[in-house]
Amino acid sequence: MDEIIYIVEDDEGIRELYEGAFEGVFATKMFENGKDFFREFTKTRPSLIILDIMLPDMDGYTILTKIREMDEKIPVIIVSAKSDEISAVKGLNKGADDYMTKPFSVLELIARVKTNIRRANLYVTAQKGFVIDNNVYKIFYEGHDLGLTLKEFKLLKMLIARAGVTIEREELFREVWGESYMGETRTLDIHISQLRDKITECGGGDVIVTVRGIGYRFDVK
Repeated sequence: MDEIIYIVEDDEGIRELYEGAFEGVFATKMFENGKDFFREFTKTRPSLIILDIMLPDMDGYTILTKIREMDEKIPVIIVSAKSDEISAVKGLNKGADDYMTKPFSVLELIARVKTNIRRANLYVTAQKGFVIDNNVYKIFYEGHDLGLTLKEFKLLKMLIARAGVTIEREELFREVWGESYMGETRTLDIHISQLRDKITECGGGDVIVTVRGIGYRFDVK
């Protein structure tokens, strides 16, 4: 179970319900209030957050606003006793991805959690400390934006997507530049060199391996 869900809920009975529902499906961490949640959230990001509205120290809308200031993409599902349309609309307008009311169907909750995680993973993938965010065409290393140009982004994304496999120069050039390979052109080599420099500047190692006479490979060792 690589996925982990953070659940902010002050009702002990409902926390036990969540534990039973997700047992063997997702790992969970429970928080009774916003303060404890943010203490953990600033250190480690979960795959998804389930958030109650009525909490002892700060309401769920305030927590949601702070989450979105820190992370725009992480899926958040509000599960609240407030079943009126205004509460649901308010939660969605503040950045929630989904809204459910208590009491809820466990099977429906699990289905919605899986759907939201799957949707998020379509746009964000990770490999060896690198995170590719296809929403904004950025790649991060250990949280640091590499500051790539569009072609650098396409090039590194392609290498990471096929990590451990040597990709021929001709294929890289065709996929990234959309043109036939130009033989002795140094364009590809210059871009690889720039990628290496940017990765190093962000604290990464030399993960792009040159396979002489063939192409390049993203090293997974």
